[in-house]
Amino acid sequence: MFTQFGATAETLSKASTIVFRIGTDAHLYDDPDVVSIAPLLDSKFDSEICEALKRLLALIAQGFDVSNFFPQVVKNVASQSLEVKKLVYLYLLHYAEKRPNEALLSINYFQKDLGDFNPLVRAWALRTMAGIRLHVIAPLVLLAVGKCARDPSVYVRKCAANALPKLHDLRLEESTTTIEETIGVLLSDKSPGVVGAAAAAFASVCPNNLSLIGRNYKRLCETLPDVEEWGQIILIGILLRYVIARHGLVKESIMLSSWSSESYNFENEGSDTSFARKENADDPDNGIYDSELASMISSSYLEGPDKYLSRSSYAERVTSGMDSSCYTSAKSNDDVKILLQCTSPLLWSHNSAVVLAAAGVHWIMAPKEDINKIVKPLLFLLRSSNSSKYVVLCNIQVFTKAAPSLFSTHFEEFFISSSDPYRIKALKLEILSSIATDSSISAIFQEFQVKFRERSIADWITQVSGTLCLQLNKKVLGVPGLGSV
Repeated sequence: MFTQFGATAETLSKASTIVFRIGTDAHLYDDPDVVSIAPLLDSKFDSEICEALKRLLALIAQGFDVSNFFPQVVKNVASQSLEVKKLVYLYLLHYAEKRPNEALLSINYFQKDLGDFNPLVRAWALRTMAGIRLHVIAPLVLLAVGKCARDPSVYVRKCAANALPKLHDLRLEESTTTIEETIGVLLSDKSPGVVGAAAAAFASVCPNNLSLIGRNYKRLCETLPDVEEWGQIILIGILLRYVIARHGLVKESIMLSSWSSESYNFENEGSDTSFARKENADDPDNGIYDSELASMISSSYLEGPDKYLSRSSYAERVTSGMDSSCYTSAKSNDDVKILLQCTSPLLWSHNSAVVLAAAGVHWIMAPKEDINKIVKPLLFLLRSSNSSKYVVLCNIQVFTKAAPSLFSTHFEEFFISSSDPYRIKALKLEILSSIATDSSISAIFQEFQVKFRERSIADWITQVSGTLCLQLNKKVLGVPGLGSV
């Protein structure tokens, strides 16, 4: 009886699967018939050619190499059927880089399609041309990109922006100026989608040509909230670098004040000379070290961490920076004001990376009295996935070391949960050790007593407890039950 019931259930399951797949192309994945593809590609009927192309794309999706059909597929690019043309271009996009010489045979068709009335066809042609990585057609592709950058269709202009990094990868020194001018045109576009793609092209092709940003700075800031999320992340970084390069660091910012108020040691590699910031606040030499510190911070943002850290010595890092006496004020600088204003709504973005990028701008540029607005958005991100939570906690850890009072009233948000992975538990404990105050130390130690039974973090709790005892020894002595910790 049970055997019969199992067979019936299996039959019903198969039947329901077949019903759900009616009217779809799912069968192409279950039974890819390679033998019948070649005759179908040579058919006179568009429906049969479409069937063959769909089978090829299904095989590509499953990891098969079907590049041997390239010559037969290429000749169908001249088809008048929009569906056939779309499938042909999808195939060519996948194999154009692997079979560039054969793709060249259809370059005339690509150029013809660049003038098609349908914007989708124009975009497909441009994407395929840009995918052919050959120097011999690079001038033709550059002309096509320049033309499409001024196309009436937003989608075509966005494809033009996406094609520019591919052109740049060919190392066309003689065309660098033209490529950068095209990026400038796309950065001034009215469409947020095009601006986001242009920002990605700028970051890839000419990240140091900040004059392109200066021409469009105000409008880029105004467009920022409407750009797609991943474009926002890139554009925020570009706008921040531009402001630092033009105006310097904000002297009222919590980042600069927190760095300048502490003692730092900078060692000159290869030398016995050390540079130490003197603890006497009235010492005139402190201004020199603060200026050097500001120069180093500016350089790290303008050059990027990889290039900056590759410098061999402390002195080289300092002298490579901008004018260290260049500071600005968030209250009087319009460029800083508009950047802070346009990134404020992004603190509540659905994308955690956008929130972190916007919080970074406020950390670097906002006056100390306005920095509190980043706290709640960052705490809200702690409700996300463990991978996102870890990145957020790493950023919060940096903030709490510089300004513990920012998160001191929200210490309960960093209490350990039994479902937290070990690395998140460790970060939370470190943050708690930074933000503990006289009023919160009792609650924190009571929480430690509960969590101390977890062997995986017992050592961490002991270490953090010792740190807190050293920091707040007067209050710790009166905490009941501390001895059991």
